[in-house]
Amino acid sequence: MTVSTAVLLVAALVAVAALARPLAERLRLPITVVYALIGIGLGVFGAQAGPGEAGILARLPLGSDLFLHAFLPILLFQGALSVDLHRMREDVLPILLLALVAVAAAIFGIGLALWPFAGVPLAACLLLASVVATTDPAAVISIFRSTGAPERLTRLVEGESLFNDAAAVAAFLAFAGLLLRPEEVGAASLAADLLLLPLGGAILGWLGARLLLRLPRRLLEDRLAFASLSLALPFLVFWLAEEALHVSGVLAVVAAGLTLGALAPGRAAPAAWRYAEDVWELIADAATALVFLLTALLVPRLMAGWSLADFGLLLVLFAAALLARGAILFGLFPLLSRAGAMAEAPRAYRIVAWWGGLRGSMTLVLALAVTEETALSPEIRGFVAALATAFTLVTLFLQGATLRPLIQRLGLDRLSGVDQALRDLALAAARARAAARGRELALRLEVGTGAEAALETAPEPAEAAERGTEALGPADRLAVALAALTARERQGTLERFDAALLDPRIARRLLAVSRRRLDLCRLEGAAGYARADRLEAAFGPLDRAAVALQRRLGIGRPLARRLALRFETLVAAALALDDLAPFVAEDLARVFGPGVAAEVRGLLAVRAEGIGREIAALRLQYPAYAAELGRRTAARAALAQEAEDVARLRRSGVIGAEVERDLAGGLARRAARLAPAPALDIGLAVPALIDACPLFAALPPAERRRLVPLMRPFFAAPGDVLIRRGERGREAFFLSSGAVEVATGAAVLRLGRGEIFGEMALLFDLDRQADVTVLAYSALLRLSAADFARFLDLHPSLRAEVEATGRRRLAENAGAGAEAG
Repeated sequence: MTVSTAVLLVAALVAVAALARPLAERLRLPITVVYALIGIGLGVFGAQAGPGEAGILARLPLGSDLFLHAFLPILLFQGALSVDLHRMREDVLPILLLALVAVAAAIFGIGLALWPFAGVPLAACLLLASVVATTDPAAVISIFRSTGAPERLTRLVEGESLFNDAAAVAAFLAFAGLLLRPEEVGAASLAADLLLLPLGGAILGWLGARLLLRLPRRLLEDRLAFASLSLALPFLVFWLAEEALHVSGVLAVVAAGLTLGALAPGRAAPAAWRYAEDVWELIADAATALVFLLTALLVPRLMAGWSLADFGLLLVLFAAALLARGAILFGLFPLLSRAGAMAEAPRAYRIVAWWGGLRGSMTLVLALAVTEETALSPEIRGFVAALATAFTLVTLFLQGATLRPLIQRLGLDRLSGVDQALRDLALAAARARAAARGRELALRLEVGTGAEAALETAPEPAEAAERGTEALGPADRLAVALAALTARERQGTLERFDAALLDPRIARRLLAVSRRRLDLCRLEGAAGYARADRLEAAFGPLDRAAVALQRRLGIGRPLARRLALRFETLVAAALALDDLAPFVAEDLARVFGPGVAAEVRGLLAVRAEGIGREIAALRLQYPAYAAELGRRTAARAALAQEAEDVARLRRSGVIGAEVERDLAGGLARRAARLAPAPALDIGLAVPALIDACPLFAALPPAERRRLVPLMRPFFAAPGDVLIRRGERGREAFFLSSGAVEVATGAAVLRLGRGEIFGEMALLFDLDRQADVTVLAYSALLRLSAADFARFLDLHPSLRAEVEATGRRRLAENAGAGAEAG
């Protein structure tokens, strides 16, 4: 094939893919099903056309390497790049169950079900099972979006698709090795293939994305340079993983995409990041079309050995796949939900996820790879290729064609009462703006009273919205009002981000929080809004992991970064709440009435109080950081206002394009100097903590240095319970900064800087006598029981003081207990 012919063929396939979209909409079929039909038709035509030019489609040099090295990195990377990790963390357990446990269940369930009937070794059945275990979300997601399926359902399927490819490919390689080199494959090597190869790929992908983001800032601010580098990243990490390090290239690409998607908005210039996202969306859309068309061309070749006897095996395969997936969705999911390990997935969601396990291009590519492995027997190659291809076609044409009616039958395409009311509110607001604009033009153009009368037939926005919410009960009206409030908050976040008032990282976090709050308002109303408040203030999984890292290993940098991000996010959330007061007083009060508006104001006040309390606690512990953050926020606001004024002067014609460019360049240089976020010092250096503790003030510097090896720095956040009454004492604490509350059951006292607690159990060999709860962000020094004993032996003067404190507290506890009795 000549280069010109290849270019013409690719252009023709891209054009066919574009023309297939309106056809898919007209037939109400997933676009990937239409691609498959077209590709199969072209493949059959090419196979029957003979050796001439018409038969070129049958002679295309399509090998598995082309798909794995050219197309797979594109599709995986773009899918990972667009994932919102903040939202995905809410469903991380069900996603991992679908991506890992469901894949394992499918592999072994299908393999064992086929083995008695297939007439091939068990390893060959497991190889086929690994080929068909991976689901393809392209068709399913297109149906979800066209029918308006719930966002959480879409998120589950998208999350599953990110990781199940890696799991299935790892299993595929392991079972292929078992067939090709059985003497070299044992339990240890199989475990390494299934565990170490994916882990190595993930680490490589993470490192690749981090290295990209550490390039000079001028590259990260140039949109063409940044987009080009992002295009190179998935291919580089895939090649390094597969060819150089022999780890999972699939997971390397996924990890690189997730890392870049999570970190780039805070490192790259916003314009460069948005441009890269647009470029990737376009490339991935074209790659999806080409992959489906080209793999479908291979169907006649892959099914060359198909016979009527294979229909029975296909039925066994189809039934086993459904049963294995159903065991996870209808067995394990409810079990874990009842145990409180994960949020409940509604039954309708699980039904759609079960029936929506479509297979696609990845299955066909792996089947093609099997046919190219000449070391395998022709019988095994034909068995895997024919059944995998037939199974893919069944899932596409049977499940894919019936998925839309199933979603409609389950009612997942219909808006809930709250969403319907929100739709009516949005429609009323849009109509009001249109009517106002029409009246203005009618008056200016003097079109007469007839046109004015026609315009006046449009309902007033408040009246239309109020009629739309009259059918709802009081609780639902409040839920709609809170959902509208959250939608307005989200819009305000976007506006502040566009005005450069928000760091992209903070904007993404706030938008994710708003989406979660909106979901909770729709489902639970005021209770959901209050629950969102608690989630907003709570430490998340990454925060808890950073705390554990500091406490157990003494590594504090991740904790400092998480606290700085938490501080900045809370400040941005507090500023956002200030902007909501006029919306409640004007829009919500007019539409829902003063009673609902008052309830909303009460909930907002509770939320503002909680955020303010958390900010005050952070500011008290880290005053220097708080001051620097305040200066940076004010400077960003001033620059954003200046940029807005420059743009307004340009639009009004006061300044020309040359002057605007000059002023904008100066603003950009000033903004670049503000770009780095202030560093947060959490103050956990042991010598500094010892110096800050008044108990050690009388010790000479040399004696204080001798204490350093005994002490362990310890971070505590408000609400942490450090000691529980009745436990065995294993450590004591010196409070360098912060505050704790000690509750003995009969009395409550507060300890501050310089105090010691936990010493009584160690001095007198007692169980803990009180609960100790942290009241403010605190920096402590922790001593184990052995180190505490050595500390007392080294410093007799301090020993006397500590023992006196312990005896006094013991007597106070005994006296309080006697009074209570």
